[in-house]
Amino acid sequence: MRRRQFIAGGSSAAVLAACGGGGSGSGGVGSVPGAQNRFMQTHLVASSASYAPQILSPQMVNAWGIAIRPAGAGGHFWVNGGGSSWEFVGDVSNSPTPTLRTLGVDQLTQVTLPGADSSSSTASVGKSTGVAFNGAPITSGNFVPAGQQMPDGTGTLVAMNGSARFIFVTDSGRIDAWTERRQDTGAIMRNNGATQTVFDGGATGLNLGMSFFGCAVKTDTWDTLWVADFGASPQIRQFDAQWNLIPTTGFANPFATGAGGAPQPGDFVPWNITVLNSRVFVAYAKSTVSSTDITAFNASQEDSTDAEAEKASGFQPDRGRLVEYTMAGALVRIYKDEKHLNSPWGVAIAPASFGAFGGAVLVGNFGGAGYVTAFDGATGAFLGYLRGADSSFVAIPGLWGLTFGNGASLGDTDALYFAAGPEDEAAGLFGSLRYAPV
Repeated sequence: MRRRQFIAGGSSAAVLAACGGGGSGSGGVGSVPGAQNRFMQTHLVASSASYAPQILSPQMVNAWGIAIRPAGAGGHFWVNGGGSSWEFVGDVSNSPTPTLRTLGVDQLTQVTLPGADSSSSTASVGKSTGVAFNGAPITSGNFVPAGQQMPDGTGTLVAMNGSARFIFVTDSGRIDAWTERRQDTGAIMRNNGATQTVFDGGATGLNLGMSFFGCAVKTDTWDTLWVADFGASPQIRQFDAQWNLIPTTGFANPFATGAGGAPQPGDFVPWNITVLNSRVFVAYAKSTVSSTDITAFNASQEDSTDAEAEKASGFQPDRGRLVEYTMAGALVRIYKDEKHLNSPWGVAIAPASFGAFGGAVLVGNFGGAGYVTAFDGATGAFLGYLRGADSSFVAIPGLWGLTFGNGASLGDTDALYFAAGPEDEAAGLFGSLRYAPV
């Protein structure tokens, strides 16, 4: 796996993360009242003690996608990182169950993904990226990871058979899935183990050149999987409920400059896809050109600016776009980013209680310092950046996934949970942002 490259060096960003602080020189961008735009950053889990986390997890590398179940369904925070998904429960401030008031773990702590690893070298075979919850009935036959096995706690591997609860993708073009239903008894079992690979778009000999950076399930029917392919032919890919790759319905790229609506190297192309409240958001990153063929994409490599170049641009790096679609793939709107996006990936919709940005669409920049931007969800207008206690921009270097908690057993509904891969994606961080008015 090739490490993603920035236009300029990215060392300054790692220092910001270690301090848990915000950006610098950030006054005047956005028009949101200052007292209502203050957020406190908490590091819940990290790979290094330098981040002062509540839980130290040295093996967590490049924490990326986050997925949870809806309130009342139990389960865990699933946080992808390197070759694994890490599981946590709790962080519900007012839970009637004392053990859920802080973040913790139970018997399910780590699920490994075949074909992905935690190596930060160029020899890495791939990294886990996006993860999505699947709410299809567990006996429905939709998205079944045939062949999955799970240790039963006695050293015996047990065959599993049921609709996947979580679906994972990797930048090496693989789709993996995990179910919790035993084949023999139909009982629910949640133990550490491995996912099951159900599709391999990067397999040797197939020459598909796929590189998956995000995924989402169609939540009104739970029978369609969408995947953001940032590989040799970048686009939104579509799979049916039996893991078959089928022609994509809709999701035309409005930034494609090639014949017939095909993107060209250097265009903005799909980088992630997220479904929130029946709204589909596609985050676009700027693609790069192959060093050996100017007509080909430099697969899996985005064009981002680092924190220094981002600041020098007046916080207008112009390296990303956000587009909203219907569940049928029809264009709703292109968000008016005013050039503030920098390889955006995570998207979340804030609750009304989230300070000045209540109800806003929040978008995290992977590129640069890792700022969180806010947009009016009805008009697409840019509102500003989230700010910390000192009024500077909240900065989370290597920022990837964003989600709000469910208020029951997986985080507070007004806390924005994030995953990040600071230190040039060699470290892992899972944390939260909470409204903290001054």
